[in-house]
Amino acid sequence: MLGRFLNMGVEAYNFVSALNCILAQRLVRTVCEHCAQSVHYDDETLRASGLNPDEWRDFEFREGVGCIECGGTGYRGRTAIHELLDLTDSIREVILAKKPSSEVRKQAQREGMSFLRESAIDRVRRGLTTLKEINKVTFIEASR
Repeated sequence: MLGRFLNMGVEAYNFVSALNCILAQRLVRTVCEHCAQSVHYDDETLRASGLNPDEWRDFEFREGVGCIECGGTGYRGRTAIHELLDLTDSIREVILAKKPSSEVRKQAQREGMSFLRESAIDRVRRGLTTLKEINKVTFIEASR
């Protein structure tokens, strides 16, 4: 979002002083409760999804197989994933210095920000959605 303001020619000081925070959100489909089953993924699939196989190998993922309740999709309903960037003084300084968005991200991470992908993984961990769904909706991040 910050990049969009800058690309439109809005000077950083004009929007940084007016914003308190920036919220990004996406909707992900939720697993159908009527046809949900436990699934395990192989190590290659876990790595391709940006997950550590040692941590996730024995995890029971949930997926819907499809039924009359969900119209054969395996999903029924939606839930939100989100990230909130609090514009602290240090983040404002990074933006005003016109540093790359990667620097804003690093500073936000140092200050404890939880990102969209982490919110999505939390929904998977809680059995609300599938790994396939969050891979469609969020960027798979390389190992940190």
